[in-house]
Formats: sequence, C-alpha cells, structure tokens
Amino acid sequence: MFELLVSGVVCSKDDWGCLQAFVIAAPVFAVAGAVVGGFALRAWKVSRAWLVAVPATLMAVVAMVLLLGMTPVAFAVFAALYALIALLTTPRGEGVVEGA
Repeated sequence: MFELLVSGVVCSKDDWGCLQAFVIAAPVFAVAGAVVGGFALRAWKVSRAWLVAVPATLMAVVAMVLLLGMTPVAFAVFAALYALIALLTTPRGEGVVEGA
C-alpha cells in the first residue's frame, strides 16, 4: 500500500492527492494490522496476544512512514518489532522445564 502511494499509481501527486490517500490509508492499515495480528497470535496460543499486536503494529506503521519508499526494510522492521514485543510481553518463567 505504501509503495503504491509513493509511486503515485493510486493517487495524483497534484494538489495533495497522495497526502489525502495516505492520511486515510495509514489508520485503516494500523487497525487492520493490529486486528489480524491479534487474532493470528491468539491462534498460535501466544499469551497476551493483544499486548503484542497493538503496540507492534503501531510502531511498524511509524517505521513504514519513516522508511517510506524502502518497502523491504520496512517489512524487516515490522517483523523485528513483532518479535521484540512478543519477547518483552512473555511472562517470566514460561518455557522453562522443571527438573532439567
């Protein structure tokens, strides 16, 4: 979506046309990404799935805006943020095998 906005394929670069498309599309992308991410993480039985999905998606949208035009880097940042938030929200002691 961001790549299409940058290239001018879906909007006119005259009279703030792309800015209008971006201002409408960015919040829609953020909400949709958080909802899809939350349900996907719940399906994978991640504890605190919504605490992972919402902030990671919001940070990823900010990263994509700052890296506008560099889509592969933005997706790498998006994945890294999800992994970092998942790690930070994992309850302590989970995954430790007792008696080992």
